[in-house]
Amino acid sequence: MLISVKILKGGECDIEVSASASINSVKQIVAEQLRIPVDQQRLVFRGKTLLDSETLCDYNIVEGNKLHLFVLKDAPSEEEESAPDFFEQLHKCLEKYFSPSDTEKVIEEFRKNLSDQLRHLSLDDIERFATVRLDSNNSHLPPQPPVPEENTPMQS
Repeated sequence: MLISVKILKGGECDIEVSASASINSVKQIVAEQLRIPVDQQRLVFRGKTLLDSETLCDYNIVEGNKLHLFVLKDAPSEEEESAPDFFEQLHKCLEKYFSPSDTEKVIEEFRKNLSDQLRHLSLDDIERFATVRLDSNNSHLPPQPPVPEENTPMQS
């Protein structure tokens, strides 16, 4: 059967596999076609991360379905390792204006609100955010052609 694999950055490829193929074997085919190491691939179908030991039919993946491929970084860069934690920075900033107990309350409330907002993100929201983030990290690379947006009817 023919299934599509869509990369977060917008690329897409079609691969021929059997319904009984393991997720690991799908990753190996993707690695051959796209030159992305198997250990850096995370395949997702309908919001669920696919386990290497399972098969396509275990997830009810059929002809024409689309899998989403997230490419994992192999090792954090020096810049990422030395970057201070966001909440540490927030704590330092708030300490200047609030008492220690109020600082903790503000941070706790912020964490709750952030967690709630993140739970309501759609996969499209996450993909848009990640694409912008990846584009800003790779600004030194030549631009890639834009991926056409889906046509949606104009709302009045």
